[in-house]
Amino acid sequence: MNDYSTDCLTERHFLLFGTITHWFAKYEMLMQQIMATVAGSDYISVKLLTLSLNFGQKHATLFNLLRHGRLPFDQYDRISAFLQVPYALLPLRNDIAHSIWVARPPSNSIQPDWIFNYPPSILPVYEGLGEPNRHFMAHIQEEACYTLADLDTVAVNLATNYSEFSEYLRKVGLITP
Repeated sequence: MNDYSTDCLTERHFLLFGTITHWFAKYEMLMQQIMATVAGSDYISVKLLTLSLNFGQKHATLFNLLRHGRLPFDQYDRISAFLQVPYALLPLRNDIAHSIWVARPPSNSIQPDWIFNYPPSILPVYEGLGEPNRHFMAHIQEEACYTLADLDTVAVNLATNYSEFSEYLRKVGLITP
């Protein structure tokens, strides 16, 4: 066990966790709407077919379908660029859904508890860095450490990107208004 308190989450943390999770659901809906359009199907059918897939699997399915549908390269590239925003934040979403969060002194940050409780038998290997476990864990601890301002920025970035993405999809006819 560690010395970090798990009573560190405030109402604002939970609000931001819920907001971030909700934006991921909205991105999944957009991906399913694109799939329906490209496949010549309806959204509900695609929703039912992809219901058991996680975000990463839906992402892969969408791009497989886009390649098969012979989407123009510029549209494919734009869709890929827009979806890089939530895809890059997927580890945070997964930690929100599957981790206990603990305080990270001294910066009033929080991070997933698993970072401090990794099994000593697991030794990440990074050649040429020297003392790979310490370097790896220090990097992970810094990468997965969030202040309220960080979480707020994530939520705003997801919202802004979503707005621009859905507008683009409407413009090119891949979703309907």
